[in-house]
Amino acid sequence: MPPIDQTTAGLPETGHFPDRDELLRLKDGWGLHPVLDPEAVAVRFDRHLATLPPQPGAAAGDGARLNLVPADTARDFIIQLAGSLTRTRVDHRKLSQAEKDAFNTALKAAHAAGTYKTLADIHGDMSHRMHSMSGPIGTQRFLPWHRRYTLQAENLLRSVQPANGAPTLTIPYWDYANDHARPDWVWQPPNVTRGVPGANGGSLPTQTLIDSLLLRPRYTPFTSHLEADAHNDVHNWCNGTISDIMAAPHDPIFWLLHANVDRTWDRWQLNHTGKPSLSGNDAILDPWTSTATDVASTIALGYSYA
Repeated sequence: MPPIDQTTAGLPETGHFPDRDELLRLKDGWGLHPVLDPEAVAVRFDRHLATLPPQPGAAAGDGARLNLVPADTARDFIIQLAGSLTRTRVDHRKLSQAEKDAFNTALKAAHAAGTYKTLADIHGDMSHRMHSMSGPIGTQRFLPWHRRYTLQAENLLRSVQPANGAPTLTIPYWDYANDHARPDWVWQPPNVTRGVPGANGGSLPTQTLIDSLLLRPRYTPFTSHLEADAHNDVHNWCNGTISDIMAAPHDPIFWLLHANVDRTWDRWQLNHTGKPSLSGNDAILDPWTSTATDVASTIALGYSYA
């Protein structure tokens, strides 16, 4: 059998975005049975479709967006979507012991190389304005900046995986609204402290609170309440190095916590079109050159959440 051309296999021959049935057939054409969740594909596709401007000559209404879209645009999106579904972040409770061991091995390797410390130290520089304590710009930058930061950490850990194949590691998320145990299986580096959870204040949000956040229609109220009520208190509840804003990422549990913050934003984005109000230098997520627009979509960044 000849190799499948993943740029065209399963796509419609006409110049429109594939419908749901065509999307489902991609899992057969691309051999993505273990990773392509049909429901996830449909929701992501609908979200992407809603961002497209009306096509010239199309009638009004959402259905019109399906028409007159260049075939290469559809193809590129589907390839991008399929790629993101092969790099999926999962609930840490779903990891096997072997997967936990691989995650900790990568952490130890990066720590020994000094690259982990270099990355963790970035958070101690408040000039990056990535929290509301830095003012209104910090409120707008909180989610995109930490999305970029967490992806940087994931890429670092993937880079130190054994070179006997493509990297597979992703940062798992800690669903702290439903999982009330700190994920202490994560390797604890030297000089990182972990006190008794909750003994020094802080709290974990309820699922009811998370659900209420997801219903907020505007970006600024959503992000400000997410940061204050379902992020800050979690750091404080963990009690230890991770509770110190200047040093928090030195405890690798930080990444599981922030993967869940990012997952919450990703879920909110499925139903809302709001975005950070940033322009000019404020939109540049220093110390990187990425902008807030560059990190607006997990699909574009190449990963997804289970």
